[in-house]
Amino acid sequence: MRNKISIAASSLLFSLVFLYSLGPGRNAVDRLPLICSLLLYITSLLLPLQLGYRKDAIRLLAGISRLEICLDNFTCLFVWSLAGSLLGVLLFGLIFRKKSILGNSALLLLIELVLIFCSLLLMKLPGKFRVSRGSGKKQGKIALRCLQVSALLLLAWSLPQAALLAKSAYENYQSKEKWQQVPAAVSFDDDGRLDRREHYPAELALIKDEERQGNAVLSLIMDDQMQTSKAELGGYDHIVFVNDQALKLAGISHQDLKEVALADLPAESRNFLRRILPLNTAKRQTVPKGMHLLISRKKLAALNETQDFQICRKPLLIYSKRPSEIYDMHGFLYPALSTGNLFFIRSDKLIPALKRRGLTKIYSPEPFRLKQLAQSKLELAKLYLKSCLWQLLNCILLLFLLASILNYQAGAWVQLNRSKVFALFTSGHKWGIIFPPAAVAAALALLVCLLVTAILLVLYAESPAGLLICQFSFILLYTLVYGKLLSKKSKTEVKRTIGRKG
Repeated sequence: MRNKISIAASSLLFSLVFLYSLGPGRNAVDRLPLICSLLLYITSLLLPLQLGYRKDAIRLLAGISRLEICLDNFTCLFVWSLAGSLLGVLLFGLIFRKKSILGNSALLLLIELVLIFCSLLLMKLPGKFRVSRGSGKKQGKIALRCLQVSALLLLAWSLPQAALLAKSAYENYQSKEKWQQVPAAVSFDDDGRLDRREHYPAELALIKDEERQGNAVLSLIMDDQMQTSKAELGGYDHIVFVNDQALKLAGISHQDLKEVALADLPAESRNFLRRILPLNTAKRQTVPKGMHLLISRKKLAALNETQDFQICRKPLLIYSKRPSEIYDMHGFLYPALSTGNLFFIRSDKLIPALKRRGLTKIYSPEPFRLKQLAQSKLELAKLYLKSCLWQLLNCILLLFLLASILNYQAGAWVQLNRSKVFALFTSGHKWGIIFPPAAVAAALALLVCLLVTAILLVLYAESPAGLLICQFSFILLYTLVYGKLLSKKSKTEVKRTIGRKG
């Protein structure tokens, strides 16, 4: 009965994920759970056939025809798959209020029929009566092993992705809460038409106007845009461009600041600033008049290049009261405008200023676009959260799949080694039973995880430490679960042997 319920449950999950994956706007990442649910469904088909292989062979010996046995197996698999699928289609229709899913539902049932036929062909009955103490057919063992490796690969890939997405979602929600302090903040949503030297005077005049009214905010983490060493940072965790409004937004007063001279910085940091700052300043000076190097006694929330607030615990601040008088328009101010690191607090004051400077005419007849920063961050946070939840669904499905396979493998191993299990277990050598197969499972998981980690490092250049911690935690959990299943199955088998059951 338990196997039948697992077929229905896996079919229900498969139908829900299948129908959702066919929706508009789905990408490869959104369709990854479809592969996971498909693997889970195939496993739910193979396991009852594998576990019932000995019984089917005895029925064949008793004179029941092959066709009758196959029809019984087909009926069981199809009926419970159909029940799960119909319930899944009904739930999907109720949740998403979609009526036009009949075609997709027919395709779903066709796929399930094909998978059931393939499972029956894979687990075909023996040509002559052969029943061992083992758990069944070689082909079925190979199929389940392939499913196990596939699940391990997908899970080793999905777990770090889910962790990274969860981190991104958390950071974006934090950033969203910070943006809510300035709900009317806007930045240019430019398509490149403003990036022309003939427009620079009007843009510079606009920035100066907004600075005088306290409407312009400059917040930019310099080292986020380029690779910098710890020596170049000079003991600080970040180098940040700020103005008065950025400090006010971060809740930092001038009493929390202390000025430092360029000569007081370490040699590597000093040389780094002498190379970089002249590229950004209008007069090609390292520290022109009006620019100050400051250190903060308090933590500072500053913007990175993706407009996310990042906590700087020990920043070196490059402060200017009037950035428009210090920095070069082409080399610094316009790039900061286009990335949103130079933004404006009140949109109601900005729009008249744009009209006054003639900048809206550049977009005519198309209206000038302004990006609502708080709203865009909220939407991005929701997107990351959705992706994170979707990846977690992957992981849950794959964990169910692995648990099913490991449970079967533990039972099969105990059956094959029942004499050894009884002798060792009654002698008190519990770990002598569990350790060899658990070590093999751990070695397989280790090999798969190291392969996936190497691929992730090459593709995404993520932190090796974080990836290795995530993967080794999974390997440890995987091994412990398998060891626990072996222990449980061994105890059950010993009790059966003592009671002369089974």
